[in-house]
Amino acid sequence: MVILHRGTAQIIDVSGTGYSRFCPAQWARGLWIPLIVCFCLFALTSPVCASQDPLSKSPFQGYFDFATCVRYALVHSDIFLKNRLEIQIRSANLKDAHSEIYPTLELRTLVYISRATGNVGSPLNVYAWVAGFNPLVALLKIKSNEILVDIAKTSHFLKISEDVAAMGKLFYGIHALEKSIKVRKEIIALSQDKVNYGTSRNEQGTLDPLQVRIWNNNLRGAQIKLKSLENEREQKIAELKMLMGYPHDFHLPLDTRDAANQILNGFNGQPITFADIQGGNLSLKIAAKREQVQSNLVTGSYVALIPRPSLVMEQIDNQVDRTSGFNFALGVEYTVWDGFKRVREIKRQKMIAEQLKLDRNDMSSKLYGQFKRLRGGLELSGERETFVREQAKLAELSEERALTDYKSGAIPYDLYVDRRIEKVEAHLDSISGPQERVFDLIDLATLAGGLNKYNARIAY
Repeated sequence: MVILHRGTAQIIDVSGTGYSRFCPAQWARGLWIPLIVCFCLFALTSPVCASQDPLSKSPFQGYFDFATCVRYALVHSDIFLKNRLEIQIRSANLKDAHSEIYPTLELRTLVYISRATGNVGSPLNVYAWVAGFNPLVALLKIKSNEILVDIAKTSHFLKISEDVAAMGKLFYGIHALEKSIKVRKEIIALSQDKVNYGTSRNEQGTLDPLQVRIWNNNLRGAQIKLKSLENEREQKIAELKMLMGYPHDFHLPLDTRDAANQILNGFNGQPITFADIQGGNLSLKIAAKREQVQSNLVTGSYVALIPRPSLVMEQIDNQVDRTSGFNFALGVEYTVWDGFKRVREIKRQKMIAEQLKLDRNDMSSKLYGQFKRLRGGLELSGERETFVREQAKLAELSEERALTDYKSGAIPYDLYVDRRIEKVEAHLDSISGPQERVFDLIDLATLAGGLNKYNARIAY
């Protein structure tokens, strides 16, 4: 043990021979090498450094929790980028509609190289006029394009909501598969123990070889189920990468611990009513906005019956039968006869509006059917989870009784292992039990406007 004093350092001799003094500089030079070695060992074994190695993470402790997956997808997903481009296109159309509120002036110039005899004046002729100017139609286009921009934005949020729901289902499915794989490995270990026991008894001549073959084949079946679960997990991870825009050949370190809470944030669906779905469903909002656009088209078909303004500016210098000079004129244009096309257009647009209204009512009816189905599924899944938990408890009690019987010699070891396998399989069922409830809650939140309304961590 070292005791430091001012200017000196004392080393206590634990053998009882006393202590010795030496120079502090000598003591520092002798101690710095061990201190550096200890610091390096601490740095290599510290949790911070270990957490930077992806291979040191367990399947449940990665860098990408569900909120991180959503944020990554919002930036890198090509699907979302396509929707954002659609919004920009609609915004450009809106700017074009704003420009139509001002007259479009067209200019025509003619320079006469060869003129008729007796024509006097300048060889240059200038003619300007306003083409296709109708301020009422321009105002309707502005209003319609504003609604179309809103439709593009709402469609973008709808696509995000649908993809986030799909990502949530994949994320929870991966979580359930990870736990199922762990349980399947326990079943394989127990089955291997049973095969080893059977092989030993067969070598002793106390067990039929056919029984050993049956147990060995059951072991192979358990191994095949494990490989199937692992393949399904890799497939779901690949689908999640595709939705996220994540490189398919890169490892995706997921953190699937407490997956249900990461996705739902405690949402249980109880406060949701059908009125909430009617007010928050994005598909219904899009349908209502399309009706508004169609209403503008109906109004536009009536406006087509109104005369259109006309404006002309011309400089006359090259016509012998007209007075030379600058002329300016205002007037109107009106189509007198078109075979009643404009009247039929009014009826056509009204019928389309009626179709859109019927489509929205049909969509509302289908949403109500989905809402009732999800409500019934949530109630049924609660009863199913209670049943599965009870089955797991009964399997545990059966395994405890089998252990007592095995210790007392009432049953052989293989029957006791069977009870242990049944207990583990009951726990496997309890893992997959909540999955339907979680999926129904995801669908219910999506119908009501999106998971982001009930989980602030995935707001978009």
